[in-house]
Amino acid sequence: MAFRLDYNESTLKKNLDKMGTKLGAVILMYSATKASELQSKMKLNRPWTDRTGMAKALLTAKVSQPSQTIVRITLAHGVEYGIWLELAHEKNYAIIAPTVREEGPRIVEDLDNLMSKLKL
Repeated sequence: MAFRLDYNESTLKKNLDKMGTKLGAVILMYSATKASELQSKMKLNRPWTDRTGMAKALLTAKVSQPSQTIVRITLAHGVEYGIWLELAHEKNYAIIAPTVREEGPRIVEDLDNLMSKLKL
């Protein structure tokens, strides 16, 4: 008994394209979830005492995709004096840099685990 596999180059390309699109969607969904978690974590763990509540309220974490091969999570202050919270007073009031240092490696590790499960 013979077994024949008919899988032409065109079909293979279509299926690889579909896989790339699905993987991209998974990474975007994961990134959006992480951005939401990071934003909440920053607001919860901010090291300053609120006076107006604006600095806390305007802390953000957003996902963008500047190119087809890059997904970015951007953490930012929404107040003009946010730069001073991050850099002045020996960085005692910083929240963005400490969050990136703490959570960045975990996010990379999670993505590595995802890729290893997919055996890519």
